[in-house]
Amino acid sequence: PLSIMTQTISSLPAVFLQMKEADEFVDITLVFGKQRIACHKVILAGMCDYFRRMFLTNMLERGSQEVVLKDISASTGVLLVEYLYSGNIDITQLNAQDLLAASEMLLLGALKKKVEDFLLSHTDSVSCISIINLARLYDLKTLLADARSYLHKHVKEVVEFEEMHLLQEGDLIEVLEANASQEENFLFIQKWMRSAEGRTDRFEDLMQHVTDPPKQPSLAVGNIDGEMWLCTDLNTPQWQPIQQPPFQIKYYSACASPGGFVVSGGLSQNSNQRECYSYAAQNGHWNTLSPMPTARRSHSSIYHNHHLYVVGGYDGSYLNSVDALDMRNLQWNHLPPLPQRCVGGAAVSFNDHVYVVGGRHRSCMRFNPRNNTWTSQQRPQFNHYCGPSLVLNGNIVVFGGQGNDSIEEYSPLTDSWSTWT
Repeated sequence: PLSIMTQTISSLPAVFLQMKEADEFVDITLVFGKQRIACHKVILAGMCDYFRRMFLTNMLERGSQEVVLKDISASTGVLLVEYLYSGNIDITQLNAQDLLAASEMLLLGALKKKVEDFLLSHTDSVSCISIINLARLYDLKTLLADARSYLHKHVKEVVEFEEMHLLQEGDLIEVLEANASQEENFLFIQKWMRSAEGRTDRFEDLMQHVTDPPKQPSLAVGNIDGEMWLCTDLNTPQWQPIQQPPFQIKYYSACASPGGFVVSGGLSQNSNQRECYSYAAQNGHWNTLSPMPTARRSHSSIYHNHHLYVVGGYDGSYLNSVDALDMRNLQWNHLPPLPQRCVGGAAVSFNDHVYVVGGRHRSCMRFNPRNNTWTSQQRPQFNHYCGPSLVLNGNIVVFGGQGNDSIEEYSPLTDSWSTWT
């Protein structure tokens, strides 16, 4: 049901309204579209400065007995005339905006304040953004402050509604700067960009307003069965189990992302999976991302330059396909395939390139995102199947793997491998 508020100003004797309804002594007609309402000049002038100034300055054409108010709808016009004669008006969520516009035009300050009071008591997650825009448009400072406060407190609910496309960039920036969760802010930016066309190029600038997560490093580990643990203080290592994704998976791929990590694919109930989830280390929440185009397990993944790359893997046969999820709009894109199939490899980001190393086929391949090309590099001596990898002192180090305890180091500068002893 619609909310309604009846507001009253100092009312005229009821006889004037009765005279209007009986067309007694009326001398002016207000025209709202197809609606014509006969009125009394003296009443209009006495109750509304707009009409008083109009009649005093002879703004009407000579001999005219009509005032055409083309910017006010018929339904709003009927309410306004009733208000001027009786002091009563029914304000609803449907007519509040039209009444604000009319009160601004007709210099009805008291009515404008009444509408503001109504909106103050009817701000919710559905209407919050529209109310912010209305308050700014009509300079309603109290309402603007209240609606902004509501937005900041309930932003996670507000962004789920269709009004998200009406949120102005400046208001979004205020939310980002006030919210400490980098993962939540990242999702807010995504939803805002996807809510209207022409916003994807704003990602870089908006990310400048996202508060950096605490500098204390964290470490997450998992096993082949899908169990995961998190250590948030490496100085006093204490491992805490991580709540698993919405369904049990194993043979998934995981990689670090801003404020947490991303889990993709894997095997669940003997079926390869397409699902992807991001984990926010700060609050321990999982968020569902767009599913991969190809179900896969034992693949490589890496977060690089706002993209999640998923590489190779297994779907019943060894894969060389590559897909990338643009984390700014959550859209997947097919990329050129690997020069050779790769399963159980590791992916790292180094010097604005993506490297895939190790795996069952002793891989070493480099991807250049600027021209979307893969290049085969010198292969390692061992396969390092499911062995982890990292960048250390400008080189890429691959550790062990299934049935292998060797450590090899790759130099991108010389395209050569060496073995740790």
